[in-house]
Amino acid sequence: MIRKFGELVVFSLLAMLLVVVPVASSVADTSAASYHWARKKSHFTLQVGDNLSGDWNSYLRRGLADWNKNGTVTLDKVGGQTSPQKCNPTTGRVEVCNWLYGTQEGWLGLTQLYFNKQGDHIDAATLQLNDSYFDSSSQYNNDAARRHTMCHELGHTMGLDHVDTNSCMNNSQYAVFHYVQPTRKDFRQIQKIYNHKDKETTVSSASVTSEGFAASTSLPSAPNEGATDETVTVQKLDDGRTVVTFITWAKD
Repeated sequence: MIRKFGELVVFSLLAMLLVVVPVASSVADTSAASYHWARKKSHFTLQVGDNLSGDWNSYLRRGLADWNKNGTVTLDKVGGQTSPQKCNPTTGRVEVCNWLYGTQEGWLGLTQLYFNKQGDHIDAATLQLNDSYFDSSSQYNNDAARRHTMCHELGHTMGLDHVDTNSCMNNSQYAVFHYVQPTRKDFRQIQKIYNHKDKETTVSSASVTSEGFAASTSLPSAPNEGATDETVTVQKLDDGRTVVTFITWAKD
């Protein structure tokens, strides 16, 4: 069952031309759009740790307000529990960070979904915003790009994939500067993902301490000109956990 699922993951993502798979892995579902947190109720609250500085705090508040219109997942801003530079995951919640991660890395925004050891549910998530682009003379140092990237990466933390609409979940370069909010179609997709109840929960109901996840490794290099705007990788970590990484690339 696990082996069959792992094959489905690889082939479905390759078919979308969005995937680099550094290490063979098995995760909970057959597409990124069905990755989800375990919880015992259809509606639940997901804590979002604020490790942000400067204007990013206002962008987070606005992004949370936009997504909290969905009626299924309530994103609740709480104090961060990691350093912005490392942005380590914390069990049961999302950690959001900004830092000068470097233009040599080539990415604008990066979301990582850490799965529990059974590989069937999201156990933690991190969201990183690269100020080497947002706080520079690059084209991304503007309100629209910041709003889009925050909104886009928050959507991934709930299990959403990319769409070809006027939603912030659209990953095209045009969308980065024009689509800054989720749509009702996104909300319906969230409802669909969580339209069931699990027997257990991977969502924290209280502030918890990081459990020392192994760090993700082997992120792909920035793509050549003409490549996709975002890459999805599936990796197996040293501690046996699986991590799915969404990488939004910056364009020169």
